[in-house]
Amino acid sequence: MKNLFKKIGALLVAAIMVLSMCTAVFADEQETPAEGTASLTVKGLVPGEATTVEIYKVVGWDAAKSTWKLEDGVAEADVDFSTEPVTINWGNFVDKKVNLNKVDEKQVTSDTVTFSNLAIGAYYVYAHSTNTTYNPMGEAVYAYDTNTGLMIPANKTIDAKGSTYTLTKAFSGEKGKTTYQVVERGQVVPFTITATFPSYDKDATERAFQITDEPTGMKVTEVTVKVGGKPLTAGTDYTLVNVNNDADKTDGSEITLPAAENQKVRVRFSPSYIGSKNEHAGQTVTVEVKAQITNADTFANKASSNKGNDTPNVNGKLGSIRINKYDENYSKENANNKLLAGAEFSIAPKDGAKIQFVYVGKEQGVSVYKKATAEEIKNADITKVTNIVAEDGVVVAKGLDDGEYQIVEEKAPAGYSVVTVPDVTIFNGENPVAEANVKDTKLHQLPHTGGMGTYLFTIIGVVVMAGAAGAFFISRRKGSEE
Repeated sequence: MKNLFKKIGALLVAAIMVLSMCTAVFADEQETPAEGTASLTVKGLVPGEATTVEIYKVVGWDAAKSTWKLEDGVAEADVDFSTEPVTINWGNFVDKKVNLNKVDEKQVTSDTVTFSNLAIGAYYVYAHSTNTTYNPMGEAVYAYDTNTGLMIPANKTIDAKGSTYTLTKAFSGEKGKTTYQVVERGQVVPFTITATFPSYDKDATERAFQITDEPTGMKVTEVTVKVGGKPLTAGTDYTLVNVNNDADKTDGSEITLPAAENQKVRVRFSPSYIGSKNEHAGQTVTVEVKAQITNADTFANKASSNKGNDTPNVNGKLGSIRINKYDENYSKENANNKLLAGAEFSIAPKDGAKIQFVYVGKEQGVSVYKKATAEEIKNADITKVTNIVAEDGVVVAKGLDDGEYQIVEEKAPAGYSVVTVPDVTIFNGENPVAEANVKDTKLHQLPHTGGMGTYLFTIIGVVVMAGAAGAFFISRRKGSEE
């Protein structure tokens, strides 16, 4: 019996030891953060896909010297300590990670992974899977204590999807970069698309990269592509192609600029330029697009890519002038002012030449014209006019830039006189519409044929003739009496 109790006791002790070891293992798997350390969480990974995430320390903190220091394998060209904040070229580490200080590696199928027990410093993160590539990314895990003002470890989070591809777009007009600006029809407007060249896993079978420009109310006339500030060669480093229908969105035929109105233009980087060594990973990609405004009211330009879901869009408007032709009784307070049909007007920029217009037609009873483009002016088959006609009393001129304009009434309605029209101004804003209310006066009234004016002249003539005849007879009578 005593031996039995001894055996049971031995088994209990063994079980306790096993449980304690398992607890230690479980604790290690959960990576309970040690005091005085930080964590780095990477989110935005493709869920359900086996992804390998590696973390490398590239910048450390030398507490003794109170300064930052470069870790193993990191060169001065990779980190610029002279800038504020410090500039770290994460793309430089893609092909040299074998020489870096690797801190940890994890294989996950979730969309998030966390690395704990990190010392103060900056860490490069390399994530890759069979189907997905992620751009170089990294983060510094530190902050300053709000009470003591001293540097302390801090938990940080980075978004792998956001880092995968960032696409921005700006309308770079002469008046500065803005997302909104009034322009004129026929004007060539520059747009700038900026992105980051992606990196590809060494085992990746598909290495494709494209940026697509999608104009509305415009046609693309010129495209310039730069990577890392260096211009690329069309036909060698990239190809400009059309895009098939919205449902398919595959590459169409090559494009010769200028493109057709509203035609999408895709920059397709060639496989030879992308290469297999990630030579351009992390470099800034700049696509400069010039497009001519073809619409007379609004325009829009959108960019997209196969390496991101963001589609930045730039919108703009064109100015217009509305001319209302009223009779002499016009008043701002009168809601039933009478419109006069048939007046003709010319429009010119302040101290400029008269603008040539193309007739569009009537829109809700209003005569509409649009400013002619340079191509339309050269085209003899298109009718251009400088006089726009308010057929039913109202005429609208579209496709104008912001600024001051002179309006001249070239021809008044029948029975009315030509009057001076004040200058109008189109302002750069949400409602670039100028309006001119023109009040005409009737011509001076002429006397009716056979009216009082004729009778008066006849009576005066008869009286004069009668007086002359009377004087003649009186003079003869006096002569005979003598």
